[in-house]
Amino acid sequence: MNPLSCFLLIIAFLLSSVGKSFGQGKVSLSTGFGIPEAFNISIRYQIFDQSKIGFSVGWLQNDISFSGDYYYHFSGLSKFSDMHPWYGRFGLNHVLDWWTGAYLRVGRDFNISKSFGISTDAGLMYNFTYRKQGIRPLITVYGINLFYRF
Repeated sequence: MNPLSCFLLIIAFLLSSVGKSFGQGKVSLSTGFGIPEAFNISIRYQIFDQSKIGFSVGWLQNDISFSGDYYYHFSGLSKFSDMHPWYGRFGLNHVLDWWTGAYLRVGRDFNISKSFGISTDAGLMYNFTYRKQGIRPLITVYGINLFYRF
């Protein structure tokens, strides 16, 4: 099964079940592009007043990426959301047959409405497998995503 088929299957599953499984406003789906996630789809769930956890699957050519994230929203106000728009993001990423690393980013949500928005962030990733790959241990990471809140 190619990555695009997996992606479409995941989208169909999430769209059919997410709204029924969780309370309104606590779940968001997003899609975008980033390094190291590549083209990705993610699901995020609000666990506390200003905290979320997330999981994403990404792909680029023959590489598939998996990431797990913790978001802490800490500053600013938005008329469309109770969550602060500025956030810190800590995550782990694994690209199959390539690398595994941990990253720390700072970003911002731009809420367009109560349901839609754009998020962007940037930071640094420590690549645990840099010796094996012959690349630098610290890598600049960034991302931009379009999200929909349920």
